[in-house]
Parts: sequence; structure tokens; C-alpha cells
Amino acid sequence: MKKILLLTDFSKNATNAITYAMEFFESKTCTFYVMYVHKLGSYVSDDLLNSPKNSIHDAITDKPKKKLNALLEKLKDDTKTKDYHFELLIDYDAFTDAVNQAVKKYSIDFVVIGSNGASNVKEVIFGSNTINVVEKVNCKTLVVPSNYKFSPVKAFLVSLNKHCTLNTNLRDAIIDFIEDFELKLHVLRVTSGKETSNIALADKEQLSLLDSMYYLIEDVPVDYAVSSYLQTNNIDITAFITQDKPFLKRLFSASPSKELKSRMKLPLLVLHTH
Repeated sequence: MKKILLLTDFSKNATNAITYAMEFFESKTCTFYVMYVHKLGSYVSDDLLNSPKNSIHDAITDKPKKKLNALLEKLKDDTKTKDYHFELLIDYDAFTDAVNQAVKKYSIDFVVIGSNGASNVKEVIFGSNTINVVEKVNCKTLVVPSNYKFSPVKAFLVSLNKHCTLNTNLRDAIIDFIEDFELKLHVLRVTSGKETSNIALADKEQLSLLDSMYYLIEDVPVDYAVSSYLQTNNIDITAFITQDKPFLKRLFSASPSKELKSRMKLPLLVLHTH
């Protein structure tokens, strides 16, 4: 059984990511933990004063509980034919602390989150909560772009630059994913000329037992290389390797390049190497 943590702030993007997950995991038996994390500081006194008969805990969780229950009923109704089970979680800790605690407590296999949460800043590709989950939560995370609609997932692209070493842990994580979901693996390695031969040799040794398509590109910006590859190949999901710290910095950018924005139009699977 898969254990999936669905993160929601009740925004359109979060709901879209959950809808995607219902299709993505349809062939699996799953328990979905639908989680809402509320900052205590965002509550005002009216939330408490209007509920004098309840405890403070009841008062601050009443609204999200109602929204979660409504979401749960819709999910159950939409997935009657699937082997899905649902649990609701509410926390009011720091966001990543709450997520990490849930991942550990429930032995979560995947976290699912929308790319931009409740952010209204169109130029920002990932909202702060999404960035924090990608960077600080050590669990496979599926990031679903805003407005992205599900289509059958057949091909998975892993792009590697000089910051990414295809070590045994990473290779095994990739193998687990492509075998579990019966995907065709594409690996795109972007290098500079001096390092090409040794890196390619090490990559191919790690991939020797896999039926994969391996491509090597030299001296081209990685976002441009990936964007170009996506234009010429039918890819359904891409990977982000957490070794790649410069990639995270580019996601923070207020004016991301058109190549990066193009690259982020597909669902992204975050893979950790340790």
C-alpha cells in the first residue's frame, strides 16, 4: 500500500494537485493523508470570541475541519471505483516541521503539493511552502504545476548537471519509480567538455542494467538543454535531484528565464540522494 501525503491550503493550485494525484496513483492501493497546516499567527481574536463555548483548539480548527471534510466527501465520491482510503490531518506548527512530522509518523512514500500554493505572484514558479518542502522534506515529492491536467504517464526524464552525481542511492530511487509505474526512462546529462568522458562512463555503468535512453550534451545551459529536449520528446514527468542547489536558487528568482518556466510546465518528482 502506498501512503501519500496531500498538502492543501484550499487554493485552486492545491486542489488541482490533489486531483492529479487521484489519477496518478489510480493503479495502486493507497492511503491518502489530506493535510492542512495553519499558522497560529493568522488567526484573529474574532475566531476565538465567536466560539465562546469551545476550547481554543476547537475554535482555531473549526473552519479548516469543515473545509477538509467537504474536500474529503468530494474525493470519496470521485474515487468510488478505486482502492483508496483517506485520513484528515490538521496541524498548526511551522509548515515544514508539520510536514516532516507527518512523513515520519505515517511512513509516507510520496508528498504531493501544488507548484505555487496561494501565491498571486505570477512570475514566481514555486511558492515558499513548495520551495521549503522540496528543500527540507526528505521524501519523494510530486510537485504539480498550476492548471496542469492529468494525462497518462509513460516517460520520465532525469536531467543531470555537474552538481548531480548518479550514485547508487539515486539510481535505486529512479529504478524504484520507473518500475513501480512502468515508465520509460530518459537521462539527459549536461556537461562541460573537460569532464565529459569520465562522467559519461560513470553514468553508463550505473545505467547498464536499465532500458534507458541516455543523451549527453556539452557546454549548453542546463535549462535550455532540458527545455529543448522536452520540445522534441514526449515526456510526462521530470525529476529534480536535490544535489542541484543552483536549481533551487533559480526557482526563487522573481524573473525566471523562459527556459526554466517552460521546463516547469510538467509535474516534477523530487528525488533525494541520501
